[in-house]
Amino acid sequence: MWHTVLNIYGPLSIHGYGLMIALGLLVFLYLLQRDPRFIQLKLEDRLSGLLIIGILAALFGGRILFFITNPEFYGQFIDLFTFFKGGFSILGSVLAVFITLSAYLYYLKIPIVPFFDLIALYTPLLQSIARIGCFFAGCCYGLPTSAPWAIIYTDQESIAPLYVCLHPTQLYSAIGLLLIFVLLYFVLQYRFTKPGQLGCLYLLLIGLERFIVEYWRGDEVTDALFSLNQYVAAALIIGALVGLGITYLIKIKKK
Repeated sequence: MWHTVLNIYGPLSIHGYGLMIALGLLVFLYLLQRDPRFIQLKLEDRLSGLLIIGILAALFGGRILFFITNPEFYGQFIDLFTFFKGGFSILGSVLAVFITLSAYLYYLKIPIVPFFDLIALYTPLLQSIARIGCFFAGCCYGLPTSAPWAIIYTDQESIAPLYVCLHPTQLYSAIGLLLIFVLLYFVLQYRFTKPGQLGCLYLLLIGLERFIVEYWRGDEVTDALFSLNQYVAAALIIGALVGLGITYLIKIKKK
């Protein structure tokens, strides 16, 4: 598998990992700004600030949790900023964005729950495209396998073990996240219309996706019953179910 898309000059290169994250972000912003709720929430003038804070939170949150679960890749402090090399935890990004943007939205007096319902629709698509970047970089790689769809990394820049048949867990996640986007966008948003429900469904579904795919991940092998990321995913699932239960109780109370 290749990692460098285009070598510009010397150490300056365009990497598949960063390219796919940028592409996913562009698609996310395009769809977000075309949604009528984007106008209703009056986000036009505040998008740049929200975007900068959200991107920084996602980058550092995802990077920090990746190093916590993969300490062998952390050599020195500067490694925290070498995003282009790959190595990222989507769950870390989700948690960091939720916490950071909640505080910022409260400061701006923008309704927090409707905002997260809105971005919950399109975030799985962004994550799906970004996972293809992980595939190029070799991070988040899978366990060895003899399956006919196994992949072999040969690029010295790849994080994954070289010349070994591996589960393409990055593609498993990319497909799963794409299906989550399709389900949320085309079905669930029309059936769950109370504030907070879409956000809870998003957390529930990505938690399930990560918990399941983790069984084929080879970068976080542990002797424990569950990996750290599975515990984080389980917490998201439980929190999402509690949130959905609260919206249900509120609905019953109004009758």
